[in-house]
Amino acid sequence: MQINRLFLLALALGCRSAKDETTTDTGTVAPVALDEDGDGYTAETDCNDDDPASSPGATEICDGVDNNCDGSVDEGVTATFYADADGDSFGDPESTVESCSVPDGYTATGTDCDDSSADNHPGAAEICDEEDNDCDEEIDEDVTATWYLDEDGDGFGGEEETTASCEAPDGYTSTPGDCDDADSAVSPIGVEICDGTDNDCDGETDAGALDPGIWYADIDGDGYGDPDTATESCEELSGYTADASDCDDTDAAVNPGATERCDGVDNDCDGETDDDSAIDMSTWYADSDGDGYGSATATTACAAPSGFTDNADDCDDSEAASNPGETEVCDDIDNDCDGDTE
Repeated sequence: MQINRLFLLALALGCRSAKDETTTDTGTVAPVALDEDGDGYTAETDCNDDDPASSPGATEICDGVDNNCDGSVDEGVTATFYADADGDSFGDPESTVESCSVPDGYTATGTDCDDSSADNHPGAAEICDEEDNDCDEEIDEDVTATWYLDEDGDGFGGEEETTASCEAPDGYTSTPGDCDDADSAVSPIGVEICDGTDNDCDGETDAGALDPGIWYADIDGDGYGDPDTATESCEELSGYTADASDCDDTDAAVNPGATERCDGVDNDCDGETDDDSAIDMSTWYADSDGDGYGSATATTACAAPSGFTDNADDCDDSEAASNPGETEVCDDIDNDCDGDTE
């Protein structure tokens, strides 16, 4: 359609001068104004009579042309674009340009808070780097770690003094749980020993200690315990003792410190009953002839050894027919031990 109009216009111009003349009723010839681009506006009012897209009645569009002939190009129809130096598709709101299309190195979104880093822009994941990665005007929110003051340097901190940061400050640790931050031997991995301290921070003192004492029940209270009743404890238990050498914990007179007596009991717990350590042993006399009367050869024991008797009255311990209990007979022997053979 536009081509046909231009063709007809060219034909008309070929037959006329720059301005056609029209004869009026008075015979005067008046010039005729031309509209070369056919947009309804003559060259007198059209700012570009060679372009039908430019005329006072046209709508300004973003094309680098003064469409509405107001002397301004693309006024009110350009878009604002923002310099995107880091290429993250978010631009610097302080560095703008007006244009009909996006220039190289620019973007339509001007919300970047750091156009020097592609890691920092709205929607980015906040990481612990002391920068506002997601452009929400907060730094390291919800991503910092909690650190605990570790005064004793054992790798565990108390929970009273903490700080939040990306990296551990000097003297801090990421592991809480120290129940005594003034003692490096006390921590959740401390070794419990018998010292009246909760070394392993389990809330119990000396519980499960590495070096407990072993105690034995002392039922008879003689200071010596039954070896079959061992129990472990850091402190001595009531009714117990550290000595496990009692051989009869029901009798206080029987223990390794007791005196052996002739009573049929192993009083001193040496494994022997009425042995030669007894303090109340009797004296026994050799009775070689077995007549019940002994010689001067003596020994001590709780009970009469074999071949011994309780007296030394025999005048001839080689002759059973000679002893104080015999009747004198005519045999040239002092039978009754009266010193006379008659």
